[in-house]
Amino acid sequence: MADAVEHNMEAPYLVTDTRRRGWGVACSCGFRSPLFDTREEAQTAATDHLEVPPPEEPKGYFARRRAKKQQRPDWMERRKG
Repeated sequence: MADAVEHNMEAPYLVTDTRRRGWGVACSCGFRSPLFDTREEAQTAATDHLEVPPPEEPKGYFARRRAKKQQRPDWMERRKG
């Protein structure tokens, strides 16, 4: 069974600091959006983050070796050259 990674996204929050002001969102995976002027823009960034598929896992040594082998020409073609 594949591992299902569930993201828990916080609601957009307002940051008011002496140097910064804006809306941002944070995810349970560690993603933090940049600060936006409006709450709707922050919510859009959250939806975009949730739609991105997780990166593929490495396939391993033998899969890389098979891929390299398929790129090489056949033995007879290599022999002629």
